[in-house]
Amino acid sequence: MEILEYVDSKGYCTLASGGKFRYMAKVSDPADLKNIYLFAQEKGIRVLPLGGGSNLVFNDDVLNVLALKAEIFGFDILDEDDNYTTLKIGAGENWDKFVERVCSMGLSGVEAMSAIPGTMGATPVQNVGAYGQEIKDTLISVDVFDTIELEYKTLSKEDCKFRYRDSIFKTEEKGRYFITSVTLQLSKNIPEIPNYPGVKKYFLENNINSPSLIDIRNAIMDIRASKLPNPAEIPNVGSFFENPIVDKSIFEKLKILYHEIPSFPVSARQGLAEENNLVKIPAGWLIENAGLKGHNFGHVSVYEKNALVLVNNGDATGQDFANARDQIIKTVFDKFGITLEQEPEIIK
Repeated sequence: MEILEYVDSKGYCTLASGGKFRYMAKVSDPADLKNIYLFAQEKGIRVLPLGGGSNLVFNDDVLNVLALKAEIFGFDILDEDDNYTTLKIGAGENWDKFVERVCSMGLSGVEAMSAIPGTMGATPVQNVGAYGQEIKDTLISVDVFDTIELEYKTLSKEDCKFRYRDSIFKTEEKGRYFITSVTLQLSKNIPEIPNYPGVKKYFLENNINSPSLIDIRNAIMDIRASKLPNPAEIPNVGSFFENPIVDKSIFEKLKILYHEIPSFPVSARQGLAEENNLVKIPAGWLIENAGLKGHNFGHVSVYEKNALVLVNNGDATGQDFANARDQIIKTVFDKFGITLEQEPEIIK
């Protein structure tokens, strides 16, 4: 195990911006975690777990952290019956390659989350989800290293307190647990077709009447590719803002002024009380209808094909993204009275 100093952070963030990590290490054996965290305690800095860097915005100065890249791999079948297969997956495994592999095995439950960048270990942190599926729907448990008690533990799904794009890893226990592996239970049954217009349109245009798992995965990848730029070509972190959830009364008032404003129901599985009185409004629609789709803020712009995405036009700094974010939030609030929340985490 080697701990490096002053490592350029740009290569570890899909925004391709940011300063230098004060320290950095890569871990392939969970047994090394105790010594790494003891080193960080001795230096008085926090440990920053790194996955694919697809949900992070780095500040421009020296980042006073020990960046810890998970390179813990593994794909193990723990249990199997006629209906389900239970798998334990290493935190360092590429998420989309995992989805591709289980789809080819005929296992459903994560296919709608195809083409999401990042690693397995990052998925529980914000309860990753797309097109009606969330990681918590199939998650059984998470193996972690407890950085306070300096011991290894297994957390159940209930322990993780999953909510819409949220969990204990992101809120009340942020920084306490380093995820080493995730256990999922996937189904062998006929997959549920995502109930989204774009997905239905894809199957209609391609004359697919009874979509297979691979068909669903291909549909999702095609739709995402049409809306989201490839970070390797155009640096971005995907959706920069969360879709706001508001009371129905607020939405109805907006509907009077903006007849075309869309909404989606908030399901009980998103962990919100009184979900029948809440609706979700697409943040991209708000940004676009505030006149900001394609808007250029200098080194940062709103992606011309998807107003939810901010892209690095070249040499953008973390401050450039912060400035663009603040202007977008203000413009949307001034027009609609809704405050957008940033989705990726800012690292200082």
